[in-house]
Amino acid sequence: MAQSDVLLEELTLLSRDFFRLISDCLTRHADLAEISPTQFRALAFLVQRGPHNASDLAETLAVGRPAATKLVDRLVRSGMIRREPHPTDRRQVILEATGEGFEVVQAVQRCRTRRLAAVLGAIEPASRKALAKALPALTDALAAAAEDSAEAAESVAKRPAKGGKRRS
Repeated sequence: MAQSDVLLEELTLLSRDFFRLISDCLTRHADLAEISPTQFRALAFLVQRGPHNASDLAETLAVGRPAATKLVDRLVRSGMIRREPHPTDRRQVILEATGEGFEVVQAVQRCRTRRLAAVLGAIEPASRKALAKALPALTDALAAAAEDSAEAAESVAKRPAKGGKRRS
């Protein structure tokens, strides 16, 4: 197997393990067990980036507006986020995390940090040093790929659909 194939396989396994780690942090806490990973991503987006509208949230999560609306409804019912009127546009609603929503994100982040610290502690110092040296290149490449993906999605949304109407 070529080195690039081995690396690709390792990264695939790593992404699964990261996803499992976050999911496990959600399910370990009784008060968080009802939150799906996608709901957590939405909540974390609002905690980290501040209030946004549902369209921004749907775009960030790469889901359609109906799916985003259902997700928002569940988070509102659970007390994690609230809907507020837009300060200047009566047609829009702004979504923002509640205090409880902030606490949930912080609890999951603390869990994730503890678990990752334990994983890193189990790695030999020389391997940890090599990992620290290689990670910036990987994170830069992942950020660029995410940016390219967002630009591609935006381009598709702006392209005229059949009949000449824009998608939105």
